[in-house]
Amino acid sequence: MAELFGFKIERSSKDSGGETTFSTPTPDDGTIDVAGGGFFGQILDTDGRERTDLDLIRRYRDIAQQAECDTAIEDIINEGIVANENDQAVEITLDRLPYPEKIKRKIRAEFHEVLRLLSFEQKGHDIFRRWYVDGRVFYHKIIDSKNPRKGITELRYIDPTKIKKVREVKKSVDKKTSIQMTEKIEEYYIYNEKGLGSAGTAGTNQGLKIALDSISYCPSGLIDGNKAVYNMSYTGAPAKK
Repeated sequence: MAELFGFKIERSSKDSGGETTFSTPTPDDGTIDVAGGGFFGQILDTDGRERTDLDLIRRYRDIAQQAECDTAIEDIINEGIVANENDQAVEITLDRLPYPEKIKRKIRAEFHEVLRLLSFEQKGHDIFRRWYVDGRVFYHKIIDSKNPRKGITELRYIDPTKIKKVREVKKSVDKKTSIQMTEKIEEYYIYNEKGLGSAGTAGTNQGLKIALDSISYCPSGLIDGNKAVYNMSYTGAPAKK
């Protein structure tokens, strides 16, 4: 089966199943786990998870507007993104990659194409600041559906408060051990233009289901292991209840 940005090309056959396990992947990128059967057909309890996740983003943005914090952040961004007329701010290093030079040239060409799509020379500072403050960044990879061979034609930024990565877990009970076993895991993104929120709060948990490879997602990598796993920004600490 081949899949590209939500479009699938597969043979007609019955579900071949897969390996059964009692555990699910570690949500080290802030992914929400929901029960199998569909994200839209149930109420997603996000108290203490999604609500806190969004509150953290808003809190970090408020902190970043403080004069002292804004100055410190600008100093960090200026140190991280250094550009001049003679050189680029970022470059890809393939010295240790065990592939021929021909393949390395293609990788470098595609890397520069991504920088062009991001308008990195003009917006590199803003891109780094968004990621640094929010602790995550999302981009929608847009292709020409009439001519997919053109590849990615645009990378469009998505506000982290409007999109969330979801992992749908389908489980069944083992008849011999009476233990819940994980049969199937499906990952995708949920997007809502009005923003995502918890029940009883502004926003909604319903939205557009987007294929996993249609979105480029880069979390901060900082994890709060004391509670449910959240991605944290560098500008603040996890919110306390």
